[in-house]
Amino acid sequence: MRIIRTGFVLIPLLLAACSLPTKPTSSDSTANEVGIPNNTEAEQTSETQSIQEDKTAKPELSNQELLAQYQSLKTLAEQNIQELESRLGRTINKPSLSIPSTNDIALLKSKVSELQSFTSELTTQIVALDKRVMERRDQPKKGDQLQVHLSALEVNNQASFKAQPLVGNWIRGESRVVRLNENFLMGNATSEPLNLTYTETYQIIMNEKLIGTFGPNRDKYELEFDAPTSDQKGQIIGTLKIRVPD
Repeated sequence: MRIIRTGFVLIPLLLAACSLPTKPTSSDSTANEVGIPNNTEAEQTSETQSIQEDKTAKPELSNQELLAQYQSLKTLAEQNIQELESRLGRTINKPSLSIPSTNDIALLKSKVSELQSFTSELTTQIVALDKRVMERRDQPKKGDQLQVHLSALEVNNQASFKAQPLVGNWIRGESRVVRLNENFLMGNATSEPLNLTYTETYQIIMNEKLIGTFGPNRDKYELEFDAPTSDQKGQIIGTLKIRVPD
């Protein structure tokens, strides 16, 4: 009977122990926390990106701003075209630089974009031409260099004068400006700029006027010439002698 009573006492205790609540372990708690997405951080990141995009967004240009940009690019393109065609000795492929209307914003945007690409292309061509000139200077072939001698020079303009002789070397594809001086004294105020170009196609151009073609088939050339002054209002006359080094 004593054993039976003891069994009756233990049964309630066992039942009570099974009904007590259990505390989750630390590993279970950590797993639950990792599984919950942090929506607050995602929303903050999205808002930050939106703010940054708003700051980097370019404002729409007005008609006047687009027109000013178009005129600037058009002027730059014209200058680069003139330099390239003069130094190459031939025309280059080029788009139309004008537009039928300056009041059409969509048309202005399109032309500005076109001119930006075109001026970038022209710059690339000029850089490539400069590189070829440097190569010819360092390792010249016959006809890549000319020795130019200008004499009997007279400048007929608002300030007419007889200029001193000038001697210089030009590389094929090179264009540069020299000054024709009345005398060699320091501080000489009487002078005239002369843009002389030796084109890639063996031509001599003075102030945008073609003087002649001088290939490597002859060693020397001599001729009388006349060219416009830099403002295209006067005239420069003289004798041009050319020697083609070996």
